[in-house]
Amino acid sequence: MATISNVRLSIQKGGGGSRRSVSVRYNVCYSACEILAGSTFHSVVTLRGDDPLWDDYLITLFSGCIKAAEGCPQYAVDASVSRSTLDEDGDTIIEIFGWKIAQFADQDEIYAHVELTPFQPTGGSANSNIVTGQWGDAGGD
Repeated sequence: MATISNVRLSIQKGGGGSRRSVSVRYNVCYSACEILAGSTFHSVVTLRGDDPLWDDYLITLFSGCIKAAEGCPQYAVDASVSRSTLDEDGDTIIEIFGWKIAQFADQDEIYAHVELTPFQPTGGSANSNIVTGQWGDAGGD
Protein backbone atom coordinates (compact mmCIF):
# COMPACT_ATOMS: atom_id res chain seq x y z
CA MET A 1 0.00 0.00 0.00
CA ALA A 2 1.39 3.41 -0.98
CA THR A 3 2.30 5.62 1.98
CA ILE A 4 2.14 9.42 1.81
CA SER A 5 4.54 11.32 4.07
CA ASN A 6 6.24 14.68 4.63
CA VAL A 7 3.31 16.72 3.30
CA ARG A 8 4.46 20.36 3.43
CA LEU A 9 2.44 23.41 2.47
CA SER A 10 3.87 26.88 1.92
CA ILE A 11 1.92 30.00 0.99
CA GLN A 12 3.53 33.26 -0.11
CA LYS A 13 2.94 35.99 2.43
CA GLY A 14 3.03 39.70 1.70
CA GLY A 15 3.41 41.40 -1.61
CA GLY A 16 0.72 43.12 -3.57
CA GLY A 17 -1.79 41.69 -5.94
CA SER A 18 -4.78 39.44 -5.63
CA ARG A 19 -2.98 36.06 -5.91
CA ARG A 20 -0.49 34.09 -3.84
CA SER A 21 1.98 31.36 -4.78
CA VAL A 22 1.10 28.06 -3.13
CA SER A 23 3.43 25.08 -2.99
CA VAL A 24 2.76 21.54 -1.76
CA ARG A 25 5.54 18.95 -1.47
CA TYR A 26 5.05 15.35 -0.45
CA ASN A 27 6.68 11.94 -0.68
CA VAL A 28 5.07 8.66 -1.65
CA CYS A 29 6.66 5.34 -0.73
CA TYR A 30 5.37 2.47 -2.82
CA SER A 31 5.37 -1.20 -1.86
CA ALA A 32 7.57 -3.65 -3.75
CA CYS A 33 4.47 -5.25 -5.27
CA GLU A 34 3.14 -1.88 -6.51
CA ILE A 35 6.47 -1.15 -8.15
CA LEU A 36 6.68 -4.63 -9.70
CA ALA A 37 3.13 -4.30 -11.04
CA GLY A 38 3.73 -0.78 -12.36
CA SER A 39 0.70 0.39 -10.38
CA THR A 40 -0.88 3.74 -11.17
CA PHE A 41 -2.70 5.96 -8.69
CA HIS A 42 -5.08 8.86 -9.05
CA SER A 43 -3.61 11.66 -6.96
CA VAL A 44 -5.66 14.61 -5.71
CA VAL A 45 -4.12 17.55 -3.83
CA THR A 46 -6.56 19.99 -2.26
CA LEU A 47 -6.43 22.91 0.13
CA ARG A 48 -8.76 22.83 3.11
CA GLY A 49 -9.58 25.27 5.88
CA ASP A 50 -9.11 23.92 9.41
CA ASP A 51 -12.28 24.75 11.35
CA PRO A 52 -13.83 23.49 14.62
CA LEU A 53 -16.93 21.70 13.25
CA TRP A 54 -15.86 20.70 9.75
CA ASP A 55 -13.00 21.48 7.44
CA ASP A 56 -13.92 23.56 4.41
CA TYR A 57 -12.87 22.49 0.93
CA LEU A 58 -11.12 25.48 -0.69
CA ILE A 59 -9.62 24.40 -4.04
CA THR A 60 -8.15 21.45 -5.95
CA LEU A 61 -4.53 22.15 -6.85
CA PHE A 62 -3.86 18.90 -8.72
CA SER A 63 -5.85 15.92 -9.96
CA GLY A 64 -4.04 13.39 -12.12
CA CYS A 65 -2.30 10.04 -12.33
CA ILE A 66 1.08 9.06 -10.93
CA LYS A 67 2.91 5.78 -11.37
CA ALA A 68 4.64 3.74 -8.66
CA ALA A 69 8.41 4.23 -8.66
CA GLU A 70 11.43 3.00 -6.70
CA GLY A 71 12.34 4.74 -3.47
CA CYS A 72 10.08 7.41 -2.05
CA PRO A 73 9.85 10.05 -4.79
CA GLN A 74 8.94 13.61 -3.90
CA TYR A 75 6.07 15.23 -5.75
CA ALA A 76 5.58 18.98 -6.10
CA VAL A 77 2.45 20.94 -6.86
CA ASP A 78 2.80 24.69 -7.44
CA ALA A 79 -0.13 26.98 -8.13
CA SER A 80 -1.25 30.57 -8.06
CA VAL A 81 -4.34 30.92 -5.86
CA SER A 82 -6.54 33.95 -5.34
CA ARG A 83 -6.35 35.63 -1.95
CA SER A 84 -10.16 35.44 -1.72
CA THR A 85 -9.94 31.62 -1.88
CA LEU A 86 -7.27 31.59 0.83
CA ASP A 87 -9.37 33.93 3.02
CA GLU A 88 -11.32 30.99 4.42
CA ASP A 89 -12.36 32.74 7.64
CA GLY A 90 -13.44 36.03 6.01
CA ASP A 91 -12.44 39.35 7.51
CA THR A 92 -14.91 41.78 9.10
CA ILE A 93 -14.84 45.42 8.03
CA ILE A 94 -17.32 47.89 9.52
CA GLU A 95 -18.01 51.01 7.48
CA ILE A 96 -20.29 53.93 8.17
CA PHE A 97 -20.95 56.36 5.33
CA GLY A 98 -17.90 55.03 3.48
CA TRP A 99 -15.54 55.43 6.45
CA LYS A 100 -13.86 52.33 7.85
CA ILE A 101 -14.36 52.46 11.60
CA ALA A 102 -13.21 48.94 12.46
CA GLN A 103 -11.39 46.02 10.86
CA PHE A 104 -11.06 42.53 12.25
CA ALA A 105 -8.73 40.22 10.33
CA ASP A 106 -9.73 36.65 11.17
CA GLN A 107 -6.82 34.21 11.12
CA ASP A 108 -7.04 31.66 8.29
CA GLU A 109 -5.90 28.10 9.01
CA ILE A 110 -5.15 26.20 5.81
CA TYR A 111 -3.69 22.77 5.19
CA ALA A 112 -3.02 20.61 2.15
CA HIS A 113 -4.74 17.24 1.81
CA VAL A 114 -3.17 14.59 -0.44
CA GLU A 115 -5.16 11.52 -1.42
CA LEU A 116 -4.11 8.53 -3.53
CA THR A 117 -6.62 6.10 -4.99
CA PRO A 118 -5.47 2.99 -6.89
CA PHE A 119 -6.37 3.45 -10.54
CA GLN A 120 -8.90 0.91 -11.80
CA PRO A 121 -9.17 0.74 -15.58
CA THR A 122 -12.76 0.74 -16.75
CA GLY A 123 -14.31 0.38 -20.16
CA GLY A 124 -16.20 3.08 -21.94
CA SER A 125 -18.75 3.44 -24.66
CA ALA A 126 -19.95 6.17 -26.99
CA ASN A 127 -22.50 6.63 -29.75
CA SER A 128 -22.01 8.25 -33.14
CA ASN A 129 -24.26 10.83 -34.71
CA ILE A 130 -27.55 9.64 -36.24
CA VAL A 131 -27.68 9.39 -40.01
CA THR A 132 -31.15 9.38 -41.52
CA GLY A 133 -32.13 7.97 -44.88
CA GLN A 134 -34.10 5.19 -46.57
CA TRP A 135 -32.03 2.17 -47.50
CA GLY A 136 -34.85 -0.26 -48.16
CA ASP A 137 -36.15 -1.35 -51.56
CA ALA A 138 -38.79 1.42 -51.62
CA GLY A 139 -36.22 4.08 -50.81
CA GLY A 140 -33.52 5.14 -53.13
CA ASP A 141 -30.58 6.06 -50.96
